[in-house]
Amino acid sequence: MGKINCRKCHIDAIIPGMKLGKTILTEEGKVALAEGIVLTSRILDRLRTWNLTYLDIYDASVELENQHPVTYSQQNFFDKYSGTVDFIKYTFDTIRLLKTVPIDDIRHLVGKAIDPLIHSVGVINHLHMVQRQDDYTYHHSVNVAVIAGVLGKWLGLKENELLNICLTGLLHDVGKTQIPLSILNNPNRLTAAEMDVMRKHTTLGYRLIQNIPELPLSVKYGVLQHHERNNGTGYPLMLNGDQIHLFAKIVSIADIYDAMTSDRIYHQKSPPFEVVELMVKEMFGSLDPLICSVFLNNVRDYFLGNTVALDDGREAEVVYLGHFISCRPVVRTVDGDFIDLEKNKTLSIAKLVKA
Repeated sequence: MGKINCRKCHIDAIIPGMKLGKTILTEEGKVALAEGIVLTSRILDRLRTWNLTYLDIYDASVELENQHPVTYSQQNFFDKYSGTVDFIKYTFDTIRLLKTVPIDDIRHLVGKAIDPLIHSVGVINHLHMVQRQDDYTYHHSVNVAVIAGVLGKWLGLKENELLNICLTGLLHDVGKTQIPLSILNNPNRLTAAEMDVMRKHTTLGYRLIQNIPELPLSVKYGVLQHHERNNGTGYPLMLNGDQIHLFAKIVSIADIYDAMTSDRIYHQKSPPFEVVELMVKEMFGSLDPLICSVFLNNVRDYFLGNTVALDDGREAEVVYLGHFISCRPVVRTVDGDFIDLEKNKTLSIAKLVKA
């Protein structure tokens, strides 16, 4: 962790999960806090008693796909995002050992970090530019929390419910902390037996949080049911339709969208345009059609102006989206050619270059 990756940050702007970029020494020259330590709420409170105003913080945003943010809002988003991922990694690793969920710390994170992210201008585009293959579970948990919060906004959830749906998104895969690492980090496709173990993460997650009295039932049901499907083909209980809680339906859509647009060990991410097409096909089957249509109609608005790579190697800008969510966009290549991909089915978008 070299100093080149550090930046000065006011202590009140630091969120739990960020990493200390430079060792803090006592007046006697002894190490008080070592470089690289994950800053928790308690550590930050202690530092305030030392009258420290600024700290050197490790800037993990240099490791993200978009290494040169072009706007202040992007940089601000990446800073908060990377610190949030670090906090979730630290927290989930602790839960794996202690089998206890520090719900107060996670609630604090939702209010201080996740809520500002979901209200960021261009939030969906920012997420597309920061997804990474390593530490997938931690990035995915943060992404699902943000996407679920954004979808909750579009559905008209009130502020307290928005915070709770974000909390559900953060915790939806907490049960994976109880899955053996040999399965969780397996670079190959899982066997049927391994998949059966992996599917237990929903009930394992529920058991971790079911006895937390201050946690709403909506959050607990969201964690337990996020792999249930509207047509009864999901798990663990094979519920269908109105048997599935609203929070679980929201998180399942956020979960699917993020999983398909993310690189994983055994899966290369798909362009968001392609994912929308695939989700349209599931909208009247496994997914709730009302919630899914709200999501797809709104998420498409973020695609306008994106730079994409076509499968013939050319780069192009998305300039028109069409009236229907299933429509493929019109793009303008760097040579000035306009291509209607809905009419020209011989061409497809291979990947998102810049959002």
